[in-house]
Amino acid sequence: MKKKLSILLLLAMMLSAFAGCSDTTATEETDATDPAAQTTEAEAVETEEETMYLPDDLPADLNFDGTTVTTFGWSGPVLVEFYVEEQNGEIVNDAIFARNLAVEERLGIELEYHLEPGAYDQRNTWVQALSSSITAGDGAYDMSAGYSMAGASLASKGMCLPLNDLPYLDFDKPWWPESLLDEATCGGKLYFCSGDISTYMIYYLYGVYFNQDMLTEYDLENPYDLVQSGTWTLDKLSEMSSGVYVDLNGDGVKGFEDRLGYITYSIYVDPYFFSCGLHTTEKDENDIPFLSPEFGSEKAHSVVEKVVAFTTAEGSMVGNGAEQIDPSYNVFKEGRGLFTSHELTFAVTHLRDAAFTYGIVPYPKYDDAQENYVTITSFPYTLFGIPMDARNPEMSAAVMEAMASESYRTVSPALFENAFKVKYAQDAQSSLMYDLIRSTVSFDFGRVFNNDLNSMTYSLFRNAIVQQNTNWASTIKSNEKALGKMIDKLTKSLLGE
Repeated sequence: MKKKLSILLLLAMMLSAFAGCSDTTATEETDATDPAAQTTEAEAVETEEETMYLPDDLPADLNFDGTTVTTFGWSGPVLVEFYVEEQNGEIVNDAIFARNLAVEERLGIELEYHLEPGAYDQRNTWVQALSSSITAGDGAYDMSAGYSMAGASLASKGMCLPLNDLPYLDFDKPWWPESLLDEATCGGKLYFCSGDISTYMIYYLYGVYFNQDMLTEYDLENPYDLVQSGTWTLDKLSEMSSGVYVDLNGDGVKGFEDRLGYITYSIYVDPYFFSCGLHTTEKDENDIPFLSPEFGSEKAHSVVEKVVAFTTAEGSMVGNGAEQIDPSYNVFKEGRGLFTSHELTFAVTHLRDAAFTYGIVPYPKYDDAQENYVTITSFPYTLFGIPMDARNPEMSAAVMEAMASESYRTVSPALFENAFKVKYAQDAQSSLMYDLIRSTVSFDFGRVFNNDLNSMTYSLFRNAIVQQNTNWASTIKSNEKALGKMIDKLTKSLLGE
């Protein structure tokens, strides 16, 4: 697996690179006219190799003679994930069209998708439908592509082949996120994967947005500088969120019509547990997961207390319940919130026409001593697998690798570089923060398989924050035995015992 750079070092490198961008034109002009500045052919090749997107290692002559490759996928959010009917001039739409066409031509296949409703409310029905097909053994589907909870449950039911037993898939390549691959295995077996192959993996990363105009008005510190210095912490977010509350409607009650220091909706408190460096599960020497001691630790208790304190302070609110989704979103959208936490999709769906300058940073660290920022993703990303009854598993693996590597070179740059970092990033530093958020994405076995763990690996923490329950020790004591048994049961299922 690839070695990890210190995130602060990575950020410093990115900021240094940006600082040098202003000299690009002058440098290019000098190189074009000064013989002393000319690069040698070997140097030019080396530079090209260092900057180009990596290729995959699929054989150049791999061809499946016009075979139709059918994927059982899920339909849910309106954002494009699997395919588009035609080009329409929209950069991400056209990149997905080009990716699919390139894979079809390269491997001599035709891609076909059978999509069934499979988001959160339909996840179990989706799993049952595909499981019935697999059990029948008719080989109807070459790949599965499910909402993360559903994709993981499909594997736990023994419906997926181990991917690391198949040729062509190279999980050391950058289009497969290292953390997901490390966390999703059990006993060394990997039953699903994701990464650049899923646009939702980027769309649904979490971040903290801030209103730059309000920061200036209140003469507050620049969150970008805090991130760079490593001092963007939970306490700092709490401190900066205080002191900006204004009862705009004059009713004497804090509400969604007022000016707030921090506003979010309940599902977006989940990342604080992980951004503070905690885990729900760990692995033993045989890659067998178990309930992490961190889950019920003093640090976890401290995180709960801190998050409850700052989300219930004057000027902070956490919306909960369907009727409060839009009101909680609108506070920040309408320029009345200093901070909000959300997915990256928020910039696309709600901030296109923002009348103020906004920025985005990662979720804060627990304290200055924590080395790296940690980002997690929301649940609507897609997990890809190969059904047990797939007609030609090696072909499925080759298609999956080709789709992922082509997405890495075409779709992700279109989405990330040209959509998020240009179209929706209001300044160059925001673009760098998108890089940082993406580079710090992390996964947790307990969160990935939460559907098989009665959702306890996220619901216990989320409910504690929403219900303002700071007795974390009691919460863990009441649930750890049951959760431990569920993890053991899940592990046995994945191991085929």
